[in-house]
Amino acid sequence: MRLGYLIPVFVAGALALSGCGGEAPAPAGPAVPATPVPTVTELPAPYNEANVEAGKKLFGRQCASCHYIAVGKGHLVGPNLHGVFERGTGKAEGYNTYSPALKNFEHEMWTPELVDQWLLAPQGFVPGTGMFFNGIKSPEERRDLISYLLIESRRN
Repeated sequence: MRLGYLIPVFVAGALALSGCGGEAPAPAGPAVPATPVPTVTELPAPYNEANVEAGKKLFGRQCASCHYIAVGKGHLVGPNLHGVFERGTGKAEGYNTYSPALKNFEHEMWTPELVDQWLLAPQGFVPGTGMFFNGIKSPEERRDLISYLLIESRRN
């Protein structure tokens, strides 16, 4: 007696029943930053005097080809900068190509002052870093960019 014809019946039944079980869990909402999104006037000096729009444009010209800043966007060549001031240095979740120099960086957290030094000359500030960027020489441009990062990296 052959029962091979029953196999498709059992498969069809199993597939039909697998659709039962209620609703799928709701997707997780966006991550909540540890610090609320500040306005430019709430930033510490000198960042509270910055031109955030100029910082946004500079990010678009100098940074966006290697970094995202929006929550949940993933990574490019460089890590996503969302939450950069709230996480440890060299510790973006899911980004596994930090240089040993940055993984072993002496500072545990990014501060605006450290980012300023980094943006001036990454290779000079952290010798051996994998970030090949000539730096931003203008103090005003660095201030504007850091102000943009302080605000935008905390948006959901």
